[in-house]
Amino acid sequence: MATSTLVQYLENTGTSASGATVFLGRLPSARGQEETYLCETAITAGSLVAVDASKMGTDTSGGSTALFVTTADFNAAGTVQKVVVGVAKASITGTVTSPKEIAVVIKGVAVLVPVIAATPIGSPLCLDILGAPGSAQIAIQALTEGHVFGYALTSTAAAGTVTAYLV
Repeated sequence: MATSTLVQYLENTGTSASGATVFLGRLPSARGQEETYLCETAITAGSLVAVDASKMGTDTSGGSTALFVTTADFNAAGTVQKVVVGVAKASITGTVTSPKEIAVVIKGVAVLVPVIAATPIGSPLCLDILGAPGSAQIAIQALTEGHVFGYALTSTAAAGTVTAYLV
């Protein structure tokens, strides 16, 4: 039988033993998931981030690769940064000598996701294969190689940003 340590509350306040009202955590029914990674580059809020595959050159175990993220870029020279793990929650600038922590939405609602063209609500989104680092495009089976990472919850009539649900 599968087990889970996730506790979900339908209310976000409760009463302590002394009768005081206490905050229980996230808003009701928040089903998002965030993870903290490290970055050694500048990453903009809303940008798609990918595992930093350049770490595999010095760490063949993959441990550092799984710990560090960089702006996702399908067409990056050298090591291709196209394994999307989520959307950056804030703009952060780290360096090789001073990596910074960055919160990344890996499941649930993410805001300010850049898209390269008009995007209707419900559109499947994948990493932009045309070259805009950190941006998404509508996944079109015959044209896009990137895997779907989420779906648009809002629309835009041209290039801009959308709110997306990450799966």
